[in-house]
Amino acid sequence: MTRGGSGSQIWAEGRVYEIPAVAPTAVVDPTGCGDAYRAGLLYGMVNGLDWDTTGRLASLLGALKIAERGAQNHPVVRSDIEDRFAAAFGRSLAG
Repeated sequence: MTRGGSGSQIWAEGRVYEIPAVAPTAVVDPTGCGDAYRAGLLYGMVNGLDWDTTGRLASLLGALKIAERGAQNHPVVRSDIEDRFAAAFGRSLAG
């Protein structure tokens, strides 16, 4: 369940994972933020990431998207995502 700037919750494996929101660099256009969030969820699920990491990645992708105009016009570069994940959460995306 997404809650915008209040983060999100993932209900899985009999528990609720509280996922913090990532502060965007700017709030430009929310169009496509849900899609970006879901892309993070799907990436984590397909690649065997734990639910907390998966949710945090999803949160980050939503924050990156809202800072750009248009549905999916922003660049997604793995090294940038890894750096921003570490900056936002104080740990690497790999765990």
